[in-house]
Formats: sequence, C-alpha cells, structure tokens
Amino acid sequence: MKRINLLTILLVLILAGAANGQGESKVAVFDPVGEVSQNLKIIIREELSNAVVNTPGYLVMERELIDKVLAENKFQMTGHVDDNQIGELGRKLGANYVCYASISSVGGNYYISCKLVDVTTAKIERQNTGITKSGLDDLVFVVASVSREMLGQAAMKPTPVSRPVANNPVVRSNDFGELSELNMMGLSLLVMPVDETPTKTTWIEASRACLESTAYGMTDWRLPTKLEISRMFALRIKLKQMQGYWYWSGTPFEDDEYYRQAFDADKLVPASGRARCYVRCVHSNGAINLEDHNGVWGFSFYGNNYEVMPDDIAGEYRWEEARNACEMSTAYGHNDWYLPEINVLEFLYNNKIALNMPGEWYWSSTPKKQGSTRAMFEKNFMDGKTYDTGSNARRSVRCIRKN
Repeated sequence: MKRINLLTILLVLILAGAANGQGESKVAVFDPVGEVSQNLKIIIREELSNAVVNTPGYLVMERELIDKVLAENKFQMTGHVDDNQIGELGRKLGANYVCYASISSVGGNYYISCKLVDVTTAKIERQNTGITKSGLDDLVFVVASVSREMLGQAAMKPTPVSRPVANNPVVRSNDFGELSELNMMGLSLLVMPVDETPTKTTWIEASRACLESTAYGMTDWRLPTKLEISRMFALRIKLKQMQGYWYWSGTPFEDDEYYRQAFDADKLVPASGRARCYVRCVHSNGAINLEDHNGVWGFSFYGNNYEVMPDDIAGEYRWEEARNACEMSTAYGHNDWYLPEINVLEFLYNNKIALNMPGEWYWSSTPKKQGSTRAMFEKNFMDGKTYDTGSNARRSVRCIRKN
C-alpha cells in the first residue's frame, strides 16, 4: 500500500513538472539589428525583455548565459540575419524562442520590426512592425508598443502631460541659457553645461558632488541613471563640453561597481567605484507625469505604465515582509501590487514631494546579486544615494503595480 502511494505521488510530481515545463516557454532576447548605438540597443533589448516577461507563458533567459553562448559561437547580430542560424543558437541555449528587433532608417525616422522565432522550425511565430514619428526621440516608445502588441498585450498609452510640483516650477532650458534639456521618453531631464568637478573622481566623490550641488539655484542634482547616461551618449551632439572619456552613472552593478559611459566610444560597462571618471550632473527638473487614477497615482516610465499607492504601508519592514505586504495587498481594488525595481524607486525619489514619501529608507525589489535575497538595493530618500543592505534591515515600503 505504501509503495503504491509513493508511486502515485511520484507520478503526480512528474506530471506536474511536465505540465509546468509545457506551460512556460523559454525566450532568449537578442540585441536588435540596425545602425543605432550600442547604448540604444541595450535599452531596446530591455524593452523587448520587459514585453516578454510580462506575457503569461513566457520566461526570459538570463542575459549572462546568452552572451556566453553568443561569444562562444562568435556570433553578432548584423544587418543580415539568418533565422536558421538564430534557431540553431536558440537550441544551444535551450530556448524555445528567440526574440529580436530589426531597425532601419527611413528618412529621419526608423522602421521597426519585432520578431519571435521558433528555434525548432526557424519559422517566425509572431511579428509586428511600426515606424517612429520623431526619429530617435520616440524610438524606444515605438519599440515598446510594437513588442507589446506583437505579444497580445494592450497598446501603449500616450504619455500623460507633465505638470509641475508645487513650489518647484518646471525649468525650461532657455531660462538658464546654457542648460541642456533632454526628453527622456516623456520625462524632462536637465543636464549641466559643464562637468561638476574639474578633474576625474571616484564614484563616491562624484555622487557627493552632484547631491551637494546648488548650481543654477536648484538642489536635487544627481548622477544620471544607466539609461539616462545611455540617452545622453546617443544625443551627445546636444550636450556641451563633454570630455572624450568615461563618465559615471548612478546605477550600481554589484559590490562596489557602478556603470560608466565612455563618450569617446560606444561603451557602457561597470567599473570599480575606486576608478576615476568625469562627472556630469542631471536634474529631473521637477517635471512629473503623474495622473490621478481613482485615488492612486499613475505615471509612465520608459514606455511602461505604472500606478503607485498614494501612501506608504504603515510601519517599517524587513525585506521579505515588505515584499509580502505589497503582494498580499488588495488596496484600491487591485491585487497585483509589488515592490518597485531600483530604477523605478529612483523615479519615485525624484518625485518624492508630489508622492508624499516621508520615509528615510525605502526597499526596492532588486537584489545586489542575481537570484539572491540576502542583500537588496535600497534608496535613501534624504540624500538620494543608493545602497545595498542585508534583507533583515527594516525600511519603509511604497508599493507599485503595472497598469
């Protein structure tokens, strides 16, 4: 009898495992094909990944594994793509599908084609196309829209109109002549016309220099995020007096490493915080794109639409408690709240006044090391710095959801 029960349990587990395996297809997201900068390729690839990961039934494969297999096979995405070769590489990765975008210049705009290729048959399983209306300015938005629609998701909503925070009016670049204003996918970003420090500095010195700056009568200057400095490189012709060397971003990689952007080459890579790079500070300009959605704030961030609770969850929590508090919440009629990723938490920090976030420390959902929950990234809302800390620390919690 016991043997029969054990066999029954084993059979159930095997069938459950097979069902799970059939229910979730592995997708390898490759870099896009086309004559755009490597930084834009990184951003576009992340938009594709975001579309795939938010589609039920698909699982995005780890980037490190994809890069390793591509390097071993000496394969690069070029202007001519052979879907049979794509399929072969996908099989070596153990993927079910490969997803990538092709980008072609059409006058001053870009034609985008997103594809999902079945690695077994090398046939295109899904495909969708689109074209920009404002050149590079709406390229990422169009990619996000095309990829989401390809996967059966709702079409992207137009970016809400920005409105200023009280007592912190939006500054236009012509108010201070020299400042450059970049459109960061719906967000207004001011860039200093000169480096904040005359010489190269460590990351800690660079971050402190921006946070303590009162240039142009404004506070809340900061280092640009990884995506922002990628955008700055892509639009570097609009910026002033950039050195042909490395510049720090504020985005951590792991341990004491942070992303930096070369402005004399198309390179965005992590480096030790003890390295020395130039410093160009940015300001979110008080420009926010928040809309009241029945008591919660809605905002658009790099092509994705989110909602954020108008208040913190009362109290302070260890990281796992914070995650559970969000995921178990049914506030405002929704049950899909979660802790924000570190880059979204940075956006919340930049709009902390409008969002009424009085806490000193807030948890993100981003681990210091992939797959670990022992140390997580957090944001200090007093000085704007990003840190990693043990998950047993107690921090404030503000939940978000994708709309």
